[in-house]
Amino acid sequence: MMQLLQAMFSSMAETWHGSKWDVRSPIKAQDEKSISSATPVRDDDPYAGDIDKLQNALFNGHPLENGTCIEIALQDLLQIIPKKRRRIDAYRGLVSRLNRMGVTLTINSQKTKRHDSELKKR
Repeated sequence: MMQLLQAMFSSMAETWHGSKWDVRSPIKAQDEKSISSATPVRDDDPYAGDIDKLQNALFNGHPLENGTCIEIALQDLLQIIPKKRRRIDAYRGLVSRLNRMGVTLTINSQKTKRHDSELKKR
């Protein structure tokens, strides 16, 4: 009886609130594709592999252009480019390398606090 009620109310809740969309599932699918068709990492740039993964996951393999702004959640970036240290500062080198290319990478975390001036802009 309890299972019947749970099934009935869960289906009603979906119609009221709509189905939930999981952003991470397309990223996982693209990441699996990029693993099979990954380009070799160049020796002269330690971030070349990370940049290639970003291009494959977010821009379908198209190169990053000067002036591109990328705003991404830390959890999503960890799925694309996994790191041992699961913090924003683990990507500091990648952020500076992309800045030299003219690309802005903004990583948002649940622990990051935004300034009042940024909240007023939104």
